[in-house]
Amino acid sequence: MKSLVVSNGEINDLNQLKSISKEMDFIIAVDGGAKYILKSDIQPDLVVGDLDSIDKDILKEIKEKNIPILKYPSHKDYTDTELALKYLIDKGFKEIVLMGVIGSRIDHTLANIFLLSELLNQGVKGIIINEKNTMHIIDDEMEIKKEDGVFISVLPINSDGAKVTLKGFEYETDRVDFNFSSTLGVSNRIIEEKGYIKVENGICLIIESRD
Repeated sequence: MKSLVVSNGEINDLNQLKSISKEMDFIIAVDGGAKYILKSDIQPDLVVGDLDSIDKDILKEIKEKNIPILKYPSHKDYTDTELALKYLIDKGFKEIVLMGVIGSRIDHTLANIFLLSELLNQGVKGIIINEKNTMHIIDDEMEIKKEDGVFISVLPINSDGAKVTLKGFEYETDRVDFNFSSTLGVSNRIIEEKGYIKVENGICLIIESRD
């Protein structure tokens, strides 16, 4: 089962949100992220959060539509986004797309990206999407279809780095050591029909960036 989590960061392409929502079995609005969902004429299955960033009119509309709300106290150990993910993991969802998790708050942005690692640990495929980027965290292998104007970055996020193999890319590697904090894996391009990435002995953030 696939789920969409929409948080209160930046979403500048509501058409993209609407398109992705059609592929989902379950949609969660995280607190103020409800505004993006309702503006897109999407009916969420659940609203999660402490409701500290949700507009009063949006909250009124949610209640009028009898959309379930899972409310948490404002003083808690987890962010609203992580609480939404915990809910979905408990319900057995195996693929989760996150939108609205990138924004001006760098602390929240980084925390949300790192949540992909927790999903990986739980055996759940997690993807962050906005109008310019798609992000995954992997510890094995994946293929990416070639798209014009798309750059691929492979960034180790564990302190020991990783051995990375890249095939079908402008810059190919064969079990090359990618060190943590190194920029070696930034801004590569796929030059064949597909690009193949294999990560060994580590965990890598894979970013597909569009100009």
